[in-house]
Amino acid sequence: MKRLRRFLKAPLSRQCLLVEAALQLSLAWMLVRLLPFRWWSPRLGEASAGEPPPGEAVDDPRAHAISGAVTAINRAVGGRFTCLMLAVAGQRMLNRRRISSSLVLGTRTERAEEQGPSLTAHAWLRVGSQVILGGHDGRYLPVASFVRHYRRKDPE
Repeated sequence: MKRLRRFLKAPLSRQCLLVEAALQLSLAWMLVRLLPFRWWSPRLGEASAGEPPPGEAVDDPRAHAISGAVTAINRAVGGRFTCLMLAVAGQRMLNRRRISSSLVLGTRTERAEEQGPSLTAHAWLRVGSQVILGGHDGRYLPVASFVRHYRRKDPE
């Protein structure tokens, strides 16, 4: 009930962003859980090996608002969405607003005493040189990235 009251008190623009984030996260959940990655990954953007070079520093408040909305919905449902689902939903929302982004997939190897090495995967979303979803403190080695690039309009 408290969440509903807080949602209803939020500005209409924030409410719309939260509803969009919930819908995009639901779609991302279906993509990741129900379809093979090779079927939907071409729609993520231009694929390349490793992490693309950081673009120009972009401080777009819309990107931070999108990140906050996706994170808020994930927190509201108890953190049930994976990092890949969060990154896909965030990138789709950025694409709708023509904000350039890169979705990066990475791995790291951990050594467990009894079981030997184990491979852990992670996904994060970057706008310019800033990671907006899925921060990782440099512990993951970038393996692949999917870049969406839009030309910025020059102020006239």
